[in-house]
Amino acid sequence: MIERITIIGGNSVYIPEFIFSAVKRNLNVKEFVLCSKPGRKLDLVSRFCQRLADRAGFPVRIVPCTDIHEAIRNAKYILNHIRVGGMQARMRDEMIPITFDMVGDETLGAGGFANAMRTLPVVFDYAEIIEEISPHAVFINLTNPMGVVLEGLTRYSKLNVVGVCDLPAVYKKKIAALLLQEPDNIRVDYIGLYHMGWIQDVKIDNRSRMSQLLEQLETQPEDEFDYDLIELFRMIPTRPTGMYFHRSEVLKKQQSCSHFRSEELYEAERQILEMYNNNHLNEMPELVRKRNAVWYEETIIPLIEGLESEHNREMVLCLRNAGSIRDLPEESSVEVPATVSKRGIRPRKVGSLPSFLKGMFIAAKESDRLTVEAVKHRSYEYALQALTINPFVPSVDIARRFLDRIIKEDNLELH
Repeated sequence: MIERITIIGGNSVYIPEFIFSAVKRNLNVKEFVLCSKPGRKLDLVSRFCQRLADRAGFPVRIVPCTDIHEAIRNAKYILNHIRVGGMQARMRDEMIPITFDMVGDETLGAGGFANAMRTLPVVFDYAEIIEEISPHAVFINLTNPMGVVLEGLTRYSKLNVVGVCDLPAVYKKKIAALLLQEPDNIRVDYIGLYHMGWIQDVKIDNRSRMSQLLEQLETQPEDEFDYDLIELFRMIPTRPTGMYFHRSEVLKKQQSCSHFRSEELYEAERQILEMYNNNHLNEMPELVRKRNAVWYEETIIPLIEGLESEHNREMVLCLRNAGSIRDLPEESSVEVPATVSKRGIRPRKVGSLPSFLKGMFIAAKESDRLTVEAVKHRSYEYALQALTINPFVPSVDIARRFLDRIIKEDNLELH
């Protein structure tokens, strides 16, 4: 039995999806602690989570908590679910870059950099507290920008940290369906950096089925697949990867769109919170399901189950490189297949990067490293270097003007 799982940022209106997934999969846990700043939101979310568990007859306590020290005490797993600055900050990350003719995103490029500069100081503070109170806890990071947060924690903390993204599992499920297989029956050779991942091969019983899959995709179009890149490189990229290779087209679309994803989520959160205020509501609202956040049930809960099991389970996770990708530094965070069990998490050695990815990946990881250093040293110079070499940033002049803008927007203290 898991005594305690703590969620930092536990007042998110989507936390009930996580609780619902844990109940559905009968996760053997005694207590969930939802930790956040005090307020109406935490109260409504925690009470709704308890109603969900009670309705299912699931014997678990949902404990709201505003003291991080108390919340993490005796926790076996700590989920980092914070969004520093809230949804308004995500709006800025999506909207401000496009005014500088750059793609806007909360994870990649200039928007991801701005997010990291706000988020890393808070994460580092939490890491120090966890190291002191619960040093053996598994720290599962869900907070974006995933790669930079993992990079910072693997370089500057002693935490047992792992990052989770839903995209590899989503693509594995789609590919399994195309091959008329169960997802557990196929093995993907995946290589990536947080959202920017590529499937190099697909195997069933250790035999490659990639050629068959590529032929099927040519005659049987499916959503979420970038056919231009598949045809060009004979590998399958995740959707965010296309943001880099189609950045001019993505930028034009963003500059002409009337509503951003963050605006839709902001309005949805407001409506969902009012639904939770109904004390008779004890099932997931349809509006919450529309977000389709499959990562709770299909990635995060399986990760915890795997870490509780004697049997090996393979998952694609964000981890310290440790030689998994030969072309990148040991301390870099990468997204690769890993074996998960009670004995821990062991990344698979995936070898060298495909030649066409080396330049972009190396530049992206150096940008991440410099971003972490900019936060640790409050350095304007490191921050400008990180932006200038970021693959999504077109010039040093734009990098400087963007940096000066976000320093004002987010009240950053750099020297």
